[in-house]
Amino acid sequence: MKLSGNKVIETVVGLKAHNMVHSIDGEIPITPFNKSMSDSVIALVTTAGVHLKTQKIFYVEAGDPTVRFIPSTSAEDDLMISHTHFDRSDADRDINCVFPLTRLKELAQEGIIGDIASTHYGLMGFIPDTEPLVNETIPKIVQQLKAERVDAVLLNPG
Repeated sequence: MKLSGNKVIETVVGLKAHNMVHSIDGEIPITPFNKSMSDSVIALVTTAGVHLKTQKIFYVEAGDPTVRFIPSTSAEDDLMISHTHFDRSDADRDINCVFPLTRLKELAQEGIIGDIASTHYGLMGFIPDTEPLVNETIPKIVQQLKAERVDAVLLNPG
C-alpha cells in the first residue's frame, strides 16, 4: 500500500493541493500490538503546533518541518500552540483537545497504561515540503522513542 494522501486532498481542496502536498512513497509496516496497555509506555505526537512557551514558535507560513521535544513533566500552563491553520479555539481553552498529556498522566496513575514517556512531540501539520520531515525530523523522533523504550504513540492532529 502506498502512502499517498494527494487524491483525497485534491478532491477536498482542489487541484491547488497538487502543487502543495507531495506523496511519501513506501510500504506501511503493519505490526500487531501484542503488549498489554497496562505494561506499555506511551508517548504523544501532535501536529497541532504544540510546544513549550519557552521554545521557538513554529514558522507557520513556510510550513515548519521541525519538532519540539516536550518533557512529560510539563504542565498545561507551560504549553502553547503556534500553528494557525486550524480553528484552535477549543484547544486554546483546553490544550488536552490536541495534546492530552494531562489525560495520559491520569491513565498512568489509574494503571490503565503502564507509564508515559519522558518526552512527547509537537509538530506542525502544514508542511508542504515533506523531505526534511521524512529525512531529518522523523528519524530524530524515532531515535528518541527507541532510547526511551516507548511501546506506542498516540497520534493527534490539530
